[in-house]
Amino acid sequence: MKKKTLTILSIDDNTNYQLIFAKYFTLVGGHKVEVAETGNIGISKASNLKPDIILLDLNMPDMTGYEVISALETTNTTSDIPVIILTGDSVSENSYHSLKLKKNFLQLQVKPVNLERLLKTIESTL
Repeated sequence: MKKKTLTILSIDDNTNYQLIFAKYFTLVGGHKVEVAETGNIGISKASNLKPDIILLDLNMPDMTGYEVISALETTNTTSDIPVIILTGDSVSENSYHSLKLKKNFLQLQVKPVNLERLLKTIESTL
C-alpha cells in the first residue's frame, strides 16, 4: 500500500532548518514541504495551503510561536491542523501547560531534532 504524500508547513525564521526539513521530508519521506520565515507568512500560508501538519518555531522576529498557534487555533480553516512546536530554548512548565491546552497542539520537540523520529511522529499521527 502506498503511503499518503503529506503537505508539511515549516514556520521557522532559521533558513538552515527550513532547508534541512525540506530536503529530509521530501527526499526521505516523499512529502511536500512548504516554508514560511515569519509567523505572519506562516499563518497566511496555512490558511491558503491547509497543510496536513505544521512545524512551528517558538522564537521568530515578528511573532512568537505562542502567538502563531493561538491565531491558527481561532481560525476555522486552520484550527484542526496539528502543530508540532520545535524550539532550541527551554520552555517553562507554565508555557508548556498553556501549549497543551491548545486544540491544535500535538507535541513539543527540542532542537536539534532527530529527523527520523520527527518523520515517524508525523506519519504515525496522520
